[in-house]
Amino acid sequence: MTEKRELPEGFDWRAITPDDSAKTPMDVMSDPVHIDLATANLEQGQMAYNIVSKLYDYSDGTERTTDTMFDLLEVAKEKPVALIFGSYT
Repeated sequence: MTEKRELPEGFDWRAITPDDSAKTPMDVMSDPVHIDLATANLEQGQMAYNIVSKLYDYSDGTERTTDTMFDLLEVAKEKPVALIFGSYT
């Protein structure tokens, strides 16, 4: 069964959705694939999915590679890790 999710009252979804978009936010929020992606599948103490990525230096306002890789599982062996996903723009 598809979970029913609704946008906040008065939210203007057209203001953030391109005119040629094949889906509205309501379509996305009711899509089982997207619901699954937004649902935590781990319990406390379980191993997290590993993330391996290049690290970049933005300290001067430009993207510069550091020739270093970030490996979540390696870092998590040394100390607790908190990941924050979002936009800072």
